[in-house]
Amino acid sequence: MGNVATMKSAFAIIAPALLASAVPARAQQPAPLPLRVAVLKQAGLADVFVAKQAGVFERNGLAVELVEFRTGNEAIAAQQGGQVDVVIAIPGSAMMAMESGFDLVLLSQNETAKTQGPDLGSVQVRPDSGIDDLKGLAGKTIAVSGFHSQWTVAVQTLLRRAGLDGDRTQIVETPFPAMAQALKNKQIDAAAVIDPFATQMRESGVGKVISWSYVETIPGQPVGAWYARAGFVQKNRAAAERFVKSIHEAIDFMNADEARARESVAAFTGLDRAIIAKMPLNRLSWKVEPALWQRVADMMRENGELRSAHAAEEYMSEFVQASIAK
Repeated sequence: MGNVATMKSAFAIIAPALLASAVPARAQQPAPLPLRVAVLKQAGLADVFVAKQAGVFERNGLAVELVEFRTGNEAIAAQQGGQVDVVIAIPGSAMMAMESGFDLVLLSQNETAKTQGPDLGSVQVRPDSGIDDLKGLAGKTIAVSGFHSQWTVAVQTLLRRAGLDGDRTQIVETPFPAMAQALKNKQIDAAAVIDPFATQMRESGVGKVISWSYVETIPGQPVGAWYARAGFVQKNRAAAERFVKSIHEAIDFMNADEARARESVAAFTGLDRAIIAKMPLNRLSWKVEPALWQRVADMMRENGELRSAHAAEEYMSEFVQASIAK
């Protein structure tokens, strides 16, 4: 993460701009409600960081504590144990968790894939590999960060469409940070990688994109959403509503100015600004398209990650009804 001086400098500009754009506060604010929010140090979560640092949560009557986790699965486990109240998750993983009995209620969509590349996720090969498309991966070794995730399922879907299902490729687990070196050392033939690692691989000359996997499976598919436990929502409805309002405001603020959004990402993640300048900016969006959620559920089912077919309406809680795109 960037140092404190860098963060203060960034939000000396960001906070006043966001506060100035807000609706004037009432003379008497409701008592702030405590809320513990799980975060991952990812560019797509800079909006919740902005909401905290620029006082959006506070203005909407929340006293928010951001609790950092290394992975989404780790965060969901902590939420189920009661250590945090609200968690970010990729919808496909949340769908799997809910089918397995996890108590999750969708509060707000946070991010979607883009509708065309460049996007945050790609399959990359060595520039000198002679491989120009997914069909060229026949008999090759492909690294994924972990099995069963929506990202990996998207990659597997594209491989199957290219005629490479079954044992025609070898898929191995490799952490995102280790993929570039593994590709460079020819320990793997391709890497299914997401930003910032994807941009770092491209810009360093280690990798060449042969597929924008999220875009090519389901353009615009949801890739991040906020969830709470049903029991928590029943007892803390006002806190849930204030959180949703705050996230919508922060997303709108981020989307209003690309340069400012990139500065927010830099302040939150501590990434090199030169890399952030070249990264495809995350497509933050709280507007839900049920048809795309349905396609994700169907994709997870077709790949065996969901045991049963599910309708998108199962995931559309009352908190997102007003957010459904018309």
